[in-house]
Amino acid sequence: FDWNDLKYFLAVARHNSTIAAGKALGLSQSTVQRRLSELERRIGRKLVARQPAGYRLTEFGEALRPYA
Repeated sequence: FDWNDLKYFLAVARHNSTIAAGKALGLSQSTVQRRLSELERRIGRKLVARQPAGYRLTEFGEALRPYA
């Protein structure tokens, strides 16, 4: 996978939102969502779960976060 995609994962993990992550990165929400989805596709695991109040990390996402 593209190691640069980890920055999108980390931004969503920090902000619990693709909108806030996009603002923090100076990108659109759709770009963050698309890159995060591509990262999940390439590694074959879900990293985040959509919740009514935003996103939360999956168990795998929590395990990956310290290494990212």
